[in-house]
Amino acid sequence: IKKYKAKLGNFKGGESVNLDDSDWDDFNTDSWWGGYDVYSWFRTRFTIPQRFAGKRVAFYLITEDTFPWKKKAEYLIFLNGKPVQGLDIFHQELLLTENAEGGEVYDLAIRAFSGLKEEQSRTKTRLVVIDPETEDFYFNSRIAYDVAVELDKDDEDRIRILNIINDAFNLIDLRIPLSKEFNESIKKANQYLKDNLYGKLGSKLDVSLNAIGHTHIDVAWLWQLSHTREKCSRSFSTVLKLMEQYPEYKFFQSQPQLYKYIKEDYPEIYEKIKAKIKEGRWEPEGGMWVEADCNVTSGESLIRQFLFGKRFFKDEFGTDSKVLWLPDVFGYNGAMPQILKKSGIDYFMTTKISWNQFNNMPYDTFMWRGIDGTEILTHYVTTPDFRQGMSTGLPYKKTYNGNLMPKSVMGSWKLYKQKDVNNEPLMSFGWGDGGGGPTKEMLENARRLKNFPKCPKVKIGKVREYFDSLNDKVKNNKNLPLWDGELYLEYHRGTYTTMGRNKRFNRKSEFLYQTAETFSVMDMLNGSPYPQEKLNNGWEYILLNQFHDIIPGSSIKAVYEDSLQQYKEILKDGEDVLTGAIESTAQNINLSKDAVVVFNPLSNSRSGIIEIDMPYNQQFDILDDEGQTVQYQVVKDQEKAKVAFFGDDLPSKGYKSYYINENGTMDKEAQCAITVKQDYMENRFFSIKIDRHGNISSIYDKRNNREVIKQGKTANVLQAFEDKPMNFNAWDVDIYYHEKMWEVNDVESMEVLDQGPVLGRIRINKRFLNSVISQDIIIYNDIPRVDFKTQVDWKESEIMLKAAFPVEINSSRATYEIQYGNVERNTHWNTSWDWAKFEVVGHKWVDISEGDYGVSLLNDCKYGHDVKDSQLRLTLLRSPIDPNRDADKEKHEFTYSLYPHKGDWRDGKTVSMAYALNCPPVAKLEKAHKGTLPEKLSLAQVDKDNVVIEVIKKAEDCNDVIIRLYESYNQRGKVTLKFAKNIKEVYECNAMELEETKLQSHGSEFVFDIKPFEIKTFKLKI
Repeated sequence: IKKYKAKLGNFKGGESVNLDDSDWDDFNTDSWWGGYDVYSWFRTRFTIPQRFAGKRVAFYLITEDTFPWKKKAEYLIFLNGKPVQGLDIFHQELLLTENAEGGEVYDLAIRAFSGLKEEQSRTKTRLVVIDPETEDFYFNSRIAYDVAVELDKDDEDRIRILNIINDAFNLIDLRIPLSKEFNESIKKANQYLKDNLYGKLGSKLDVSLNAIGHTHIDVAWLWQLSHTREKCSRSFSTVLKLMEQYPEYKFFQSQPQLYKYIKEDYPEIYEKIKAKIKEGRWEPEGGMWVEADCNVTSGESLIRQFLFGKRFFKDEFGTDSKVLWLPDVFGYNGAMPQILKKSGIDYFMTTKISWNQFNNMPYDTFMWRGIDGTEILTHYVTTPDFRQGMSTGLPYKKTYNGNLMPKSVMGSWKLYKQKDVNNEPLMSFGWGDGGGGPTKEMLENARRLKNFPKCPKVKIGKVREYFDSLNDKVKNNKNLPLWDGELYLEYHRGTYTTMGRNKRFNRKSEFLYQTAETFSVMDMLNGSPYPQEKLNNGWEYILLNQFHDIIPGSSIKAVYEDSLQQYKEILKDGEDVLTGAIESTAQNINLSKDAVVVFNPLSNSRSGIIEIDMPYNQQFDILDDEGQTVQYQVVKDQEKAKVAFFGDDLPSKGYKSYYINENGTMDKEAQCAITVKQDYMENRFFSIKIDRHGNISSIYDKRNNREVIKQGKTANVLQAFEDKPMNFNAWDVDIYYHEKMWEVNDVESMEVLDQGPVLGRIRINKRFLNSVISQDIIIYNDIPRVDFKTQVDWKESEIMLKAAFPVEINSSRATYEIQYGNVERNTHWNTSWDWAKFEVVGHKWVDISEGDYGVSLLNDCKYGHDVKDSQLRLTLLRSPIDPNRDADKEKHEFTYSLYPHKGDWRDGKTVSMAYALNCPPVAKLEKAHKGTLPEKLSLAQVDKDNVVIEVIKKAEDCNDVIIRLYESYNQRGKVTLKFAKNIKEVYECNAMELEETKLQSHGSEFVFDIKPFEIKTFKLKI
């Protein structure tokens, strides 16, 4: 088949049988086509020749593309207007019929994607006849040979197998290929193999390999989301076609996002998938909406990954996920076992921890214990990645897209560590990322490896069945090991920082949507509709952008151009919801005067700086709820005049009204207790010295009578490092990075901006190479922390920027906030396990404390940290060049804060201070009016500082209220929760909002017990 009609373009409908393609270009398969990211349609009509009657006939598409396949051409084939299969360099055969009549006519349409490569290529197509007997002999002999060569040269089975193969080939008459004599000899040779090899010799190993058909598809990476949608259509249609040929073939696919793409784009394929799921041959599992990053993603976002993912599978397919499938994610936080269990997940599968740079993970099957004590059965697939081993000379890493062949099957058992507890390792097989999944060859191999000498017995199975069986086998085995704490990947440490824009947007979106939910519930209780669809749509995009190659910063530039537009919509929609809820609530407050209504999204009664637009042109007073005048300050250098004042005792998850006297008498500057000069800042908490480089030479804590900064050192030093990792440019930071460091000391200007009763601020502008860094150092009259509000116009490549704080603290451990809790890590490098963690992830804060004093470093959107000895460092920016040459070369905005405190981080209430930095109060100017709501209201509050209310939302399936909270101090005890309205019934639920235990409520309160780092979810019927 050489002649086609062709039309370039990424459009739908080119498969239609009735399409008039007369104005399309003529195309011959000897011609070249393609280029970077090119789509084209090719159409033709062909007839099966009469001479093919009675034969097995296939359509072949042979591309000149070679490895790496991830950037190569892919094709979706339509026959008679219907999508039937994807073709690529691993799948070149489309079976048309097992028994042709001759004369059958097919309308063929090909939706071709050139791949993400610059060069063009040629694609050959043809009709072929396949002789089943010859093909069967090929696979029988090939498998036998591949097993034999993996055995030791002196192994008697190797010798026996090779002799049988040799005898079989000697039976073949090759004088005239395809002649009658040839065909008869092939039958004899094949029968000889079956009788003497497959019939007589069986596996002597009491070992089974559970093989799972799978294609790992990165939602985005070296391609955009739009490409992924098409990759799914090609790969999934290929799976369906091979299922027609191989009744034993079972396939597994995670990530509901991919199914949603297919449902929207190719409903015919989707309906076929649903049919195979109903048959039990296609398994939707995996738990999360996408295979999400588990370092940067918040604890609540991880729960939403399960909430959205599991609900999709339940609603669409009637299945309930019990396995978290995350083979390719870059480390796993210590809160995950509890998050999994409370999300209805019983098992966890990964593999990438086996890639560790310095220390080998000792287990493949084990119980993983989280920070709260929850344990979950964990298993690593053990498929060897032979390409990695051959290229580096290192021991083979394990991979998650295996080629099902004897080398892989035998290698999987060889690599598997827990042979004393389990003789059935797990292997996933199939080409990923557009490679089309399992191939015909793999499925043929599986048939022959069911019982073969010296090789594990291969069973094609299902993920859930495997883990249920594994659990039954190991649950009472005393040799089953246990791993306590985080699963830290000793690679890809740069992903905590790369593409800071996305990490900032993610943090802001997470807080925005949780805040919008809280005040939408408040508004709902006052009679307004809850905007569930809009909130859920926004959450879905937040979850999508937490995919493990998007938020880590390891995708191509075009992915982040798409992501930027999505985040703009996410933030706009979230702001719209929040503004609507706040305005509606404020309109219902009974206000006797004009007021500033201040909403507090946090779970503790807190203080904070409130900024509002200038309400009047003349002088005015702001009054608190006791009628006392509140000092305020006009903040400079804003686009329009802003008024800042300190709000105290803001109710938990609630609001407080500050009345305004239009004709006030207060002298705004009279009570100024803050001093700001170019080299000195002072308030009632600290006196701060700034040197000529704009660095801090001293922070004296006046309340505790001690110096914060280590003697002879300076703090808030911006340090630039050459950042050229050995491999994986966007992913990795290598341990030698610190050997080349430059301090950013080129000060262009230092200017006092504010000195008032509320805050004082100095701006320091610095230059580094071609980049400009502008930093406001801010101190407050009523908040004992120092903020560093930073703007960077970053122009550099392969440079990493950190902020360093050498503090006068003696401690060998530092505490880092993680999802729904915190972990301690060593500050020394005594062992290889310690120095492997030279860069680690932390969320809103890290703290180092000695017996009665400590220092916390807070941030509003950064995650990479290192604490060695007594130096706290926060990683601010990276600028890798692959796969995105322009990564991080843009304008950035972020704030970090130094917070010295008495006692340890618990005594200093670091958790609350970090929340306050990340989630400031929201203010609304409101005219006087009548209303049904009081001037001050708390929606929900708890009586313990260590318990944080994280979420208040409407339940997914009813109008009940969901409250999720967690214990943050590693303490246990009784807690009382008080709600704004009387509670009819209250249930403790799992994180998926399924009721588990009914609790007693008394009016608007109920009491519960909480354990260290426990996450609890309650459903309130109001």
